[in-house]
Amino acid sequence: MANGFLTPFLTGALGEYTRQEVENDKIIGNIIDSVSNQVLNKEIPAEQALLKDALKYKNEYEANYGSEVAGVLDAAGVFNNPTDAGVENALRRFFGTDEYNLDAFKTKVVKYKEDKPDNFDKIIGASFTEQQDIALTNKKDFVKNNFSNTPNIRDLIVSPDKKEMTGVAGLMFGDRVDKEEVPAATLRLYEATQPDTSQVVSPLAIKSELGIEIPKEIEPFMTTKLFNELTSDAQTRFDKDIKNANVKRTLETQFGVKKPNPELQKTKPAEYAAQKKAYDDFKALPAADRENIIRNNFTKDYIKNQVSEMVKAGVPGAAQYQTETAAKSIAQAALTRINELQQYEKTVTASRPFDPDSVQYNADEDIEAVKAEARKQITDLGLDPENYGI
Repeated sequence: MANGFLTPFLTGALGEYTRQEVENDKIIGNIIDSVSNQVLNKEIPAEQALLKDALKYKNEYEANYGSEVAGVLDAAGVFNNPTDAGVENALRRFFGTDEYNLDAFKTKVVKYKEDKPDNFDKIIGASFTEQQDIALTNKKDFVKNNFSNTPNIRDLIVSPDKKEMTGVAGLMFGDRVDKEEVPAATLRLYEATQPDTSQVVSPLAIKSELGIEIPKEIEPFMTTKLFNELTSDAQTRFDKDIKNANVKRTLETQFGVKKPNPELQKTKPAEYAAQKKAYDDFKALPAADRENIIRNNFTKDYIKNQVSEMVKAGVPGAAQYQTETAAKSIAQAALTRINELQQYEKTVTASRPFDPDSVQYNADEDIEAVKAEARKQITDLGLDPENYGI
């Protein structure tokens, strides 16, 4: 009798669970479609076109001045903006003058290669085109190997909180993505497709190594020796401070990943999603990894403060280094924010098919506002925003 009485309820619960599973699969499918469309149909073709144009210019310089010159210029970032104006401006910045002589430069480069072949290989091994080619290959391979692998995709998309669920609840609901988690889940998957393409060798370091005269006012300030000294000082200070319980809490608050601002959840959902993802990812790490992140953030802050003191003391090169670092930070923050807005727009579009009564979102206006503010801040530093991709 009891079994007969419970059957309708159990059948109804099972049906509801199945319906929710189907709905969750649709949510995850929409996330995958949104990210794969962005990566496969937009980013990869655009990056392929950029690489093709950069290689066109590199090949022209190789035909005219040899592979050694083309390789060094590539490593110095001369072909990063592959247009006539972009390459010409990059050459002027690299040589520090409009009166550069590439034939004389070729003689210097060939002689350097003969004298120091291992060093030469290190210089050209960090080229823009090579890194771009590797990044494209990695991105394609990631999408190919992971987007059709359901367990891998779920592991990337599902929030750390859901993964920590245990018992029956974890078994039944631990691999789900709720609708309110879609922006953060989309960002998690998108960021997983993005390889590191940071430049390894700076143009100033290349010029210094090749013996090209550098005006005193723009000599490299942050040398390897100075960087190692400041880093060592910061690490020593951190190791001492972390042992004090009160100071440790301050370090964790100041240099750890902060909790998302709940006020942004309704007013700026994309920004809230990014903050929540960063915080969730941080809390999911082992304690030792979290401490290393705090240590690294402390070290960066320590070095920044020491540079500020050097600027006040009038140390040559410190002011320019501080300005350049600030400009790069402004540009990177703006580009990150633009990416978040673009992803949020795609998420909203995917989750709210066109409907006269639905609320849509277009990121164009917000993106232009971010660019305008970044341009203003970089211009106020006395620098050209275009040199920083803004």
